[in-house]
Amino acid sequence: MMRLLLAGLGASTLLVTTGSPTAPAPSVLPTGPHPTGALRTADQPLPPVGDPGTGTVEDGDFPAGGAPAHLTDVRAAGHETFDRFVLEFEGDEVPSYRVGYVEPPITEDGSGREIEVAGSAFLEVRVSPASGVDLSGEQPRETYPGRDQLTAPGGQVITEAVRTGDFESMLAWTVGLEERVPFGVTTLPDPARLVVDVLHRPGGDGGSGGGLEPVGPGGTADVDVEATGSPVVLTDVRLGAHDGFDRIVFELAGEGEAGYGVGYTGDPRSQGSGQPVQVPGDAALGITLTNLLLPGDAPEGVRPWDGREQLEIAGTSTLQALVADTLFEGRYSFFAGLDQRRPFAVTRLSDPQRIVVDVLDREPGTGISLGGTCTSPAGYAVDHPSGWSVNAGETVPACSRFSPQDFDVPDATDVRVAAIAFSVESVAFDRVTQEQPGEQARRELTVDGREAVRIERTATGQGLWPEGTPSTRYAVRLPDGADGSRTLVADTVGLPRFDYQGNAAVLDAMIGTLDLDAGTEG
Repeated sequence: MMRLLLAGLGASTLLVTTGSPTAPAPSVLPTGPHPTGALRTADQPLPPVGDPGTGTVEDGDFPAGGAPAHLTDVRAAGHETFDRFVLEFEGDEVPSYRVGYVEPPITEDGSGREIEVAGSAFLEVRVSPASGVDLSGEQPRETYPGRDQLTAPGGQVITEAVRTGDFESMLAWTVGLEERVPFGVTTLPDPARLVVDVLHRPGGDGGSGGGLEPVGPGGTADVDVEATGSPVVLTDVRLGAHDGFDRIVFELAGEGEAGYGVGYTGDPRSQGSGQPVQVPGDAALGITLTNLLLPGDAPEGVRPWDGREQLEIAGTSTLQALVADTLFEGRYSFFAGLDQRRPFAVTRLSDPQRIVVDVLDREPGTGISLGGTCTSPAGYAVDHPSGWSVNAGETVPACSRFSPQDFDVPDATDVRVAAIAFSVESVAFDRVTQEQPGEQARRELTVDGREAVRIERTATGQGLWPEGTPSTRYAVRLPDGADGSRTLVADTVGLPRFDYQGNAAVLDAMIGTLDLDAGTEG
C-alpha cells in the first residue's frame, strides 16, 4: 500500500507503515562508483568514512529550505570494522543533514506517537529538505517504495533502522545500536548519498580487528545470579549474529534488578505445566529470568515485550531459535536451541538494564580438552586439561598451580614453576584491577555471575618479570570474607620455558568452567 500524503492547508500528514515490506527489500549492493554494501573490498577492508566520534555531526545550514530532495533507497550492511547506513537521493546533491545520538522515547514526527526501535543506543539521522514522496505533480509520486524498518545484513552493532519522520520536508530515520559507539558521516555523489558508518567498538579507530566481542570467555558451567530490589518488566527480547558468537538480549525496565539462571538441559520442560517444550537443534540452553512483573502490572508508560513464542535469526548456524516458555510466579523461562553444546557467557549491562547471553561459535575449550576437575579449599572448583599436573596443597592451597609438566612448589619463593596459577587474595578487587604500566588490553566480563576483568600486559622491567614478558590475568570479585575484601586471581606468564599463547588459551577455557561456590572455605 502506497504511503499517502494529504496536501493542503500548508501541512501534510504521512501515514507510516511499520509492518511487512510493501516492496522487495532494497539491495545492499552499491549503485555508482562508491561501494556501500559489500562486506569488504577484494584486496583490503573498507575503511569507515568521516572522522568517527560520538558528537553530533551537522551540515552547516541545517535545516535548509527550498524544494525537497527525493529519497530513492535506504540500505544498511556490515563491514569488517563498522556497520554502514545509507540514504540515497534523486539529483546531484544531498540536502542538509544532522546526525547525532538521541535519548528515548523515540517519537514520530508530526503525530508524536512513540515508535519502538530495538537497541540500547539511538542514532538519529535527519535530512532537510527531503521526502520519500514527490508532491510536485498532480498526483503524489512515491520515490521510495522500500521498507520503513530494516536490519543490517552482516552487521554487528546496528540492531535495526526505522523511519521516524517524513513530515513538512523533514526526513528522519532512527538507527538502533547495541551500544553507544563512534560514527562517521560523509556525502557521496553519482548518485547522491548520505553515508553513516558506525564503528564496531566504543573506543575504536576503525582499524582491523575491532569487532564486537562476547561478554566473557565462555564456558559450559551453569550461571546463577540472584535478583535484587523491586520487580522489573521485560520490555524486549532480540537476537544478533556476530563474528564468532550469537547474542541474546533481554531488555528490562524498573528500579530493581532481574536475576538469571543459565545452563544446559537435556529435558526442556515448561515451568508451569511440566510439559515437554519442543526446542529446535541438538542442544537446549535454558535461560530463566527472575523478579519479573506480569505484563498487566507494568507501570504506566512501560510497554512489556509482546511475548512471541519463537524467535529466529538469519546468518547463523549456531543459534537455531529462542523459544519462550511462560512467565510464572515472577520467573520467565526461555530455551535457546543450538546446533550443539557450545560455550556461553552471561552478563548484566545497564542504561537500560539488559541481560546478555553470548553463545560462542567454537566448541567447548576451542579444541582444548578439559577432562579433569580440581576443587580447592579456597572456595572454587575449576576444570583443567586431564594430562596436566596439579599441586596437591602442601605449600600453597591445592588446585592453585597447573602445568603440562611435573613440578614442585618450593617454600617461600616467587619462582614461577607452573604455567597457570590460581589464588584467592585478601585484596580489594578495585586495587587488583588498577591500571599498571605496560597494559595492552582490558576486557570487563562476568565469571560465574561475578564481576571480573581480563588484562593483558607486557612487563616494563620494573616488577617481577623481565622487560617484554607478556602475561594474561583474570581478576574476579568475591564476596568479602571474615578477613575483609577478597579477589580470585588467575594468570599465565610468557617466560621462556612456557608456551604462552597455548597456555593463555587454556586459561581462557578454564575460566569458563569456574564454580565459585565450591570448596570448604570462605
